[in-house]
Amino acid sequence: MEPRKLVKVMSWPDPLVQERLEDMGFFYDAGYRTWVHFCDEREAGALGDWLKRHQLQQETLPARGRGELKKHPRLSDVLLLKTGGGPTACALCGARHVPCRQWIEGDDTDAIDYPAPARFYLCGQCVQTRMGPHPRLYSAVEEQL
Repeated sequence: MEPRKLVKVMSWPDPLVQERLEDMGFFYDAGYRTWVHFCDEREAGALGDWLKRHQLQQETLPARGRGELKKHPRLSDVLLLKTGGGPTACALCGARHVPCRQWIEGDDTDAIDYPAPARFYLCGQCVQTRMGPHPRLYSAVEEQL
């Protein structure tokens, strides 16, 4: 597992740059009161260069919480089907005979490559209503549908 970095934007971006930041994976964190992005060391350098070109001050710090799952609430704690469901069974709402996609739950640094990440299937309705507003990173398992 590579060390994770936290890139913090130390100056307020204009609305157009803010939109581009969001497209790059930055999000506003109320705890830090700024825009942040978790990334690997390789990506941190490229992001720093981009921020400099757009006259934004930034700070890169080691990300805390690697492999930890306590900063945000977890959907895996409220699954109806504790087995994780299946391609036609939603683990969150328990609906059967609906197409579902498999998801992996990220840790407190938005990484999915930690020991034994939670994997479960969700239907489209749960993805939109329950996962969308959730503050933790979830990544789709592309080879599973």
